[in-house]
Amino acid sequence: MAVDFKWLGLQMFTTPVQPTTENTIYYTDADVVNETNFGKLLEPGLRKIFFETYDELPEQFPRIYNVMDSDKAQEKDWGMGAFGDWTERTSQFDTVAYKTLSPGLERTYTHSAFTQGFIITREMFDDEQYRQIEKMPRAMARSGRAKVEKDAMIPLVNGFTTVLYDGKALFANDHPLLDSTGTGDNLQTGALSDTTLKAALQLMRQIVDEAGNLAQFKATKLIIPPALEDTARRLLHSAQVPGSANNDTNEYLQSAGLEIVIMDYLSAAAGGSDTMWILQDGARHELNFFWRVRPEFKWEEDFDSFVSKYRGYMRYSMGVSDWRGMIGSTGL
Repeated sequence: MAVDFKWLGLQMFTTPVQPTTENTIYYTDADVVNETNFGKLLEPGLRKIFFETYDELPEQFPRIYNVMDSDKAQEKDWGMGAFGDWTERTSQFDTVAYKTLSPGLERTYTHSAFTQGFIITREMFDDEQYRQIEKMPRAMARSGRAKVEKDAMIPLVNGFTTVLYDGKALFANDHPLLDSTGTGDNLQTGALSDTTLKAALQLMRQIVDEAGNLAQFKATKLIIPPALEDTARRLLHSAQVPGSANNDTNEYLQSAGLEIVIMDYLSAAAGGSDTMWILQDGARHELNFFWRVRPEFKWEEDFDSFVSKYRGYMRYSMGVSDWRGMIGSTGL
């Protein structure tokens, strides 16, 4: 029986245990009559444990991603050029100066599939005394949740090195523009501080479109690893500038209206960085996550060996369709 559920996310697939004389029951025709289909009896309870565990904490990545469903093997996004300044009409006989926008570059989201599974033998079911069966779906749910959160951080963690659609990393100071000889800049340098945060807020307001005109982005979120939480809260919520001998008021940063978004899987402990920080325009960014198949929980039982298998499955992709709306610093 296939049951679709809200969600999960996994990559690792445990190697199934092969039936042996130690975990296999040999039976006669009379035994078949008494077969209880224990896998079917277990399935509802294990499924419930799995999804309850998965939902113990709210997901973090949707706070900074546009999360969408997909019904295709791939999702494609296209950028496009921008209109420059309007042409002044100097004569009543002037005609309209028509412009064809420059074709943009393709962004492709290819969905990957992930699985995880475990098996339960009939003997394990019969002799269970230490709630080990309950622990298996719990452990699988937690590993799945971690997989999705870690993958969602990849575009940010690699945002200073991995080349994107325009031949530049997500965070760079020389993004080429389709309809201008100038370049775009969304790279901040330095550790998170009063000075660098103010500079990044200004840089966000200076982001330009493909024609070099101001796009008027406004930072609404400060995305950080847990290691920077104290620094961020002092900067945004202190009445004075922290560490300043002058003890000036901190009205500028207090009035910026930034939401502090702490991403656990952005940390060095999860393969990220403890110094990296990012500003985001929460309404206009193009950091996208696509669900092709939301998590499923299925099972099957082998008639001869009494081995029941349980597995989870899902497909998703994530990426960036436009560097605009994001300012990033490695914190160095």
